[in-house]
Parts: sequence; structure tokens; C-alpha cells
Amino acid sequence: MQVSEDNVVYFHYSLLDEKGAVIESSRDHSPVAFIVGKKQIVPGLEQAMLSKSAGAKFQIKLKPEQGYGVWDEAKVFDIDASVFAQVQGLEEGFMCHVTDPEGEQQLVTVMEITPELVTVDANHAYAGLDLKFSVEITEVRKATAAELESSSVA
Repeated sequence: MQVSEDNVVYFHYSLLDEKGAVIESSRDHSPVAFIVGKKQIVPGLEQAMLSKSAGAKFQIKLKPEQGYGVWDEAKVFDIDASVFAQVQGLEEGFMCHVTDPEGEQQLVTVMEITPELVTVDANHAYAGLDLKFSVEITEVRKATAAELESSSVA
């Protein structure tokens, strides 16, 4: 079966840096599963899998627009330090969920801490970067009605 809309795809990946060193990988774990067309993985990777079948192995390099997006200065903002008063272990690099200035929940990384303000960055850690993936598709099947309704793999 070929990868197409509303299929469940199981795959292993390695994300590589410019020199080919592995940054992260699924190979020591269960394969990653997603439903095609539900925007559950980066768009360029999903697009590269279309029409491939179980057993396919390939590498692809993605520009930021097809990966985690371009780095956006607007996603860096300050929060009054009092909001973090009860947070234990707060330090630069700390990750947590906050409500952004537009009222949306965001996963952020603490960038700077002063007595008055905490500067956070809601950009994905890989935003703005070219990404190179090494991929192996291990299984392709039709999604069940329940999976399609919930947009999650059973």
C-alpha cells in the first residue's frame, strides 16, 4: 500500500546536522505513527512520503518553510517575573507552557531572567534551520474511522 491521504504511516527517522551527525532519532524506540493529511508532522516530511510504500528508505533536506517554520522575532516576548514566582527550577533553557499576548497556549523556552521580566521564545528549537532527515517507512495502513475522527492513532 502506498502512502496517501487518511493512511496511518509508521516510520523511523534520524534528524541529521550539516555534517551528518544524528541530532535526534526514533530508532531506539517504537516507530513514529501519524495520519496523512492531519498536519501531525512537518509538511515537507509528509509530502516526501506520499506514494512511497512500507520498506522505503530515503533522505530529504527541508528548508525552514517545510520544516518547523522560519524563526519569528514576534514569538519572543517578555512576561512579568511575578508570573513565575512559584516555579521551581526556573533558569535559562527551562521549557514550560504559557499564555502568549494573544491568549494562546504556547510552549516556550526561557531565554533571560531579570528581577522584573522573564524573556521567553515560543519558536520551535529547529525554527529557521534547514533539516536533513533519514527516513524508513515501516508500515502503511488505512486509518480506522475512529482514528480519523479523533485524529490520533490507536
